Amino acid sequence: MLKENRYRIEAVHQAGQILRAVAENKGAIGSSDIAKNLGITVNTAFRMCVTLEELGFLKQVGDKYDLGMGLALFWARKKAMLEGERAGIDRDLELLG
Repeated sequence: MLKENRYRIEAVHQAGQILRAVAENKGAIGSSDIAKNLGITVNTAFRMCVTLEELGFLKQVGDKYDLGMGLALFWARKKAMLEGERAGIDRDLELLG
């Protein structure tokens, strides 16, 4: 668990914890189970899940939640940036070699 940080925005921290809890679960998980695992109210967990679903970070499966494709889009963008940087480095190394 991360130590307290006076600059931390609690709602953002909780959203990250919810995403991690869903990612670590072997399947879809309900907001009541998320609440129990994180020690937050069911209402808070539910509202966070609804918001994360609205953003595409979670998807609703029945009355439970699983990871959505929104997170994959971030990863795809980062991967493309890293591949571009690597291609530039490879070109520079070829010129030096």
